[in-house]
Amino acid sequence: MFTHLLVPVDGSGPAKRAALAAADLSQRFDATLTLIHVLTHSGSLAVPKELQAYSKLEHIRVTEQDLIERAGYEILRGAETLARENGAKNCEILLKTGDPVTHITNYIKKNGVDLVVMGRRGLGDLAGVFLGSVSHKVAQATDCGCLTVK
Repeated sequence: MFTHLLVPVDGSGPAKRAALAAADLSQRFDATLTLIHVLTHSGSLAVPKELQAYSKLEHIRVTEQDLIERAGYEILRGAETLARENGAKNCEILLKTGDPVTHITNYIKKNGVDLVVMGRRGLGDLAGVFLGSVSHKVAQATDCGCLTVK
């Protein structure tokens, strides 16, 4: 029934529970599981003040952008490990920068995603409409199935 699942992850509890649910579905249907994290801010190319002395001593240039990307990949690797430990065999990770809704919906449209599994922040439906949550916007913007997990 499902061949390709997409799970947006942000390191939150609901996102981890979404990854667990998707891992189970991925195992049951032998589906590809793609985990996506979208950085809303890419960071500057400047070396943070806290790392300037280290940078000079070690001759390593670590920018704010590097740190933000590393954090994004850590979130993805953690979700991938969790998914694989819970049965997902074919996992992929994807890091993007920009508007989460745009990147998630574009990926769904271009890659034949059957189901997107997303964490929910616990806001009621009315609050979600007013605040414009990512899960609500994605569910409205795409034709594939959407599963939100508390």
